[in-house]
Parts: sequence; C-alpha cells; structure tokens
Amino acid sequence: MIALAMARAPKDRNRAGAGVNQQSMTEVTTSKQDPTASPMLLVVAGASAALFVANLYYAQPLLTTIAKDLGLAHQFAGSVVSVSQLGYGLGLFLLVPLSDIVENRRLVLTCSALTLVGIVGMVLAQSAAAFLCFALMIGIFSSGAQILIPYLSHMIPDERRGRALGGIMAGILTSVMLARPFALFIAAEWGWRSVYILSAAATASLGLALWQMMLPRRPPERIGYWRAIRSMFRLFASAAHVRRRTIYQAVLFGCFTMFWAAMPILLEEHFGFGMREVGLFALVGAGGVLAAPLAGRLADRGAVRTGTVIASLFVAGAFICSFLSYHWAAPIGLVLASFVIDGSIQVSQVLSRIVVLDVPADVRGRINASYMTSIFLSGAVGSVLGVSVYYGAGWSAVALIGMGSGLLVFLAALAERGHHGAITR
Repeated sequence: MIALAMARAPKDRNRAGAGVNQQSMTEVTTSKQDPTASPMLLVVAGASAALFVANLYYAQPLLTTIAKDLGLAHQFAGSVVSVSQLGYGLGLFLLVPLSDIVENRRLVLTCSALTLVGIVGMVLAQSAAAFLCFALMIGIFSSGAQILIPYLSHMIPDERRGRALGGIMAGILTSVMLARPFALFIAAEWGWRSVYILSAAATASLGLALWQMMLPRRPPERIGYWRAIRSMFRLFASAAHVRRRTIYQAVLFGCFTMFWAAMPILLEEHFGFGMREVGLFALVGAGGVLAAPLAGRLADRGAVRTGTVIASLFVAGAFICSFLSYHWAAPIGLVLASFVIDGSIQVSQVLSRIVVLDVPADVRGRINASYMTSIFLSGAVGSVLGVSVYYGAGWSAVALIGMGSGLLVFLAALAERGHHGAITR
C-alpha cells in the first residue's frame, strides 16, 4: 500500500531531469540533464546506503546470543538474519522499482524513517515473533540503499562513474563486514540491544542529513506501478549480461553469507573463542575491503571478466584453506580464508554492479532491483544453509559447498565470450 500511494504521489515542481537521451530496452525517453552531485552529497548518501545495509548484518555473529535471549531453538537461529535478508529482497522487488516512477528524494526519506521505526521496535522486542517481524520491516525499508545508488549514478559524469560508484559500493560492503565486529564488541560490553540503539541514533542522524542535502529527482517518464513491476521480468529477460552477472554474484554472495553464518559458531564451539575474539577475527577479515577500489579501476579499464575469474577462483581457494585449517586446528588459516573471501566478494560485487548499472537511465532502477533481489534472496538462503549444514554435517560440508560454488562461477566466467555493450565484459 505504501508503494502504491507513493506511485500515485503528485509531481514535484522542482524535479531534476534524468540522464541523456538514450534508447531504452523497451522505450525511448527524452529528458534534461541531471545536476552533478556534490562531493559532500556523495559522502552522506554513501554513508547512508552503508548504514541501511549494515542493519541487516549486526545479528549475524550474534545468532546464538539473540536466539537464546528470545527463546528461539538453535537450529532456527539462522532465521534471525535470513528474515531481514528476505525482507530486503522483498523491498528490492516491490519498492526499488519506484525509483523509476516517483520522486527519489521522498522515496529515500520514507525508507529511512520506516527503517528507524523497525530498529526501535527490534530494541523493544521481547519475543522471537516480534523480533522477526521488525527484522522483516528493517529488511524491506533498508532497500532504500539500492534507490540511493541509481540516484547518484544519474548525477555522476560518465568518465567518473566507475570509480565513484566503486567507492560507494566499497563503503557499503565495508559496512557489511565491519557490522560483524562492531556488533560483537558492543554486545560483549552492553548486550545485543545496545547495538541497535546505536544504529537507531546513526539512522536518525543520517536521515536528517539526507533531508537537508538530497536534491529532488523525478524520473523522466511516469509509468504505472504494476506496469513497472511486470516490466522487470521483461527487462531482465532482455539483458543477457545482467542475467549472467546476477547468477555469478548470487552464487558468490550465497557463499559469503553461508561462511559468516557458520564461522562464529565454529570459532566458539571448536576453538573456544568468546565474543571479543570472534570480533577481532571478523575485524581482520574485513580488511578485504581494500580490494574494492581496485575493482572500480578494473571496470573503468574494461577488465570485468578477468576480475570475476580471479575473484571466483579466490573464493574457491579460501574455502579449501578453511577446510584444511579446520582439520589442522589452525585458526590462522581461517583468518586468511575470511580475508580472501571478503576481498573477493568485494571485487565481484563492485564489478557486477557497474556492469548492471550500464543500462539506459530510465530502466536503471528496475534492472538494479531485479539484480539485487536475486542477490539477497541467495544471501538469505546462504545464511540458513550455513547454520543448518554446520549443525547437520560440520564445517567440512560447509567448506565443500563453498568451494564447489566458487569453482562453478570460475568455470562459467572463464567460458564467457562477451557481448555488445559500453563496457568490455
């Protein structure tokens, strides 16, 4: 209902035009040139997008703690994260297409406000059912991050878009990786609810900053909401490069969430780590974010396929390393594996997003929504799979699934022959 109401909202008199004249996959749109985003707007919007996504991952290393506090059985602990990721997928599918229909500033601010409501509700939740409902709400409206990215892409000149978006997406993935050690350190001192209290304060502050700084931007052509939803399937089917990148990244992101859903449990049960030690482990793994700026430069040079081949091979190798380290009782090998997995997923995600956003401006929001919906649904499956496979068959099974998945993407990317497009893929 919120989506339909916003789709029918009246026009903003101060709208900004969108993009240059391009041939859409489905239609031709003529529009004015968007204003160029200021450096400060890029920083604030990038930080806001990062915080939106970080809200989905604070619970990941705290699964057993939250489940125990709320009376949730340990075999269902993975649902604490997967429900928010499922909500994120729903938001991507149902809300993000609105970025091609309604004024973007209003849409982002609405998502920010409702995310804040969900966080406060999670802090106050006293039962597993209430917590999961608010987690679903946070997931749905945190999809505002994926409205901000296309919004910014309209306001960045073509020659700087790859590097600028690479930096923003690096910030988002950095927040995903730092969310884990941040949550562990804060929870070890003041309890898991304090993590969300701090998140609520940050969300409110950045929401106010966006309200002050975001420029209105209305899409060049108004189309109906349900027409936009239906068109997502047609657009996705007509863009072979988007389908290919979606499959690659969905598989690798599923490996990523599977690894990090099971790893804290392994470190606690097999190596006797406490919250602080697991937090330090996650902090070292987050060093993989250093690879993201390299990915942006690779994309600007047209080396997307090469970067994907290397990243997927490294993911497979990292899972092999974790398998051996587990059997040799060598936690240093697990640290190395986490660093490599985080860095490889960074590279693959940045490369994939730049390719996916290389479409006509009037369909960019819907293409982005299709892509990200698939990615986060895969992530939700990976979170549940990681915990259930670990408890059912041990870390060896988790590592073998991750290795096989990484090798599948490696072979598919290696066999890729390329296609027509602005970027050499």
